[in-house]
Amino acid sequence: MTTKPPLRRSVVVNNPNGLHMRPATRFAQQARVIPQRVTVFHGEKRADGKSSLDLLMLIAMPGAELWVEVDGDETTDAAEAIRALCDILAAPGDDA
Repeated sequence: MTTKPPLRRSVVVNNPNGLHMRPATRFAQQARVIPQRVTVFHGEKRADGKSSLDLLMLIAMPGAELWVEVDGDETTDAAEAIRALCDILAAPGDDA
């Protein structure tokens, strides 16, 4: 049995306040709905996407490039999940 690599997408934080509590909480809540593991990377730092506190520890300021990784591939629900998660991080304000 071969294991497929996780699905990865790059996203830029567009919120003028960076990745703060509201978008981090919204992201973690969305991530907890999906069964796949979700990891977010900021440079060398990594966070469990299902933990808002882990996400806050990334210290992602406006304009920061993050990588979102979801176990699965383009043919699974992971593709839709990663799109929804990246939309939260790319939202220009707290109304995502």
